[in-house]
Amino acid sequence: MLAATFAFVISQALLTEYSAVLARPKLRKLHGLSDNDIDLLLTDPSHHAIVLQPLPAAPAPDPGDQLLWELLAVRDDLVLVTGDKLLLESKAQSGRIITPRAFCEEWLDAAPAAPE
Repeated sequence: MLAATFAFVISQALLTEYSAVLARPKLRKLHGLSDNDIDLLLTDPSHHAIVLQPLPAAPAPDPGDQLLWELLAVRDDLVLVTGDKLLLESKAQSGRIITPRAFCEEWLDAAPAAPE
């Protein structure tokens, strides 16, 4: 994402959620990031993102993931990369939810071969 080697989407609402989650005391204790560090961490990748306005969507399997469902509703070609089993098992977005491993395997297979 930082190197913009593949296209990805985000919304302002999702960035706001990420910021709030990273600022939780329990997580802050684990990562040790300051507010400024969190802002930088989220700002850098967003420079390369396609920013979309989410659309109303059917309820997500987990209400906490509704923002992701609403992003998927914007375009049919979007795929969600996640390790969340509840989302991966959902039939509502079948074929549009993949694991990080599957994404890496697909992306590496599609990447041009490095020159020898």
